[in-house]
Amino acid sequence: MNTDKRRQLNLIIGLIIALVAVIFVVLNTNPVAINFGFFKVKLPLIVVLVVMVIVGVLLGWFWNEDHQINKKKK
Repeated sequence: MNTDKRRQLNLIIGLIIALVAVIFVVLNTNPVAINFGFFKVKLPLIVVLVVMVIVGVLLGWFWNEDHQINKKKK
């Protein structure tokens, strides 16, 4: 499979996952308590889920950047 088709497939899969995540987040708006050990925070679940999705995207992006840098070194 050539690079362009692979990127298109990755984009489509990423968009589908993002759509499922958005639907899941919108359906879960009840407040939840998060215990950090020293303190508790009560936030709507939608906020927690959005933050976790953003953290996941950033971790994936950083991992991909690291992978690309290591690939160029070889």
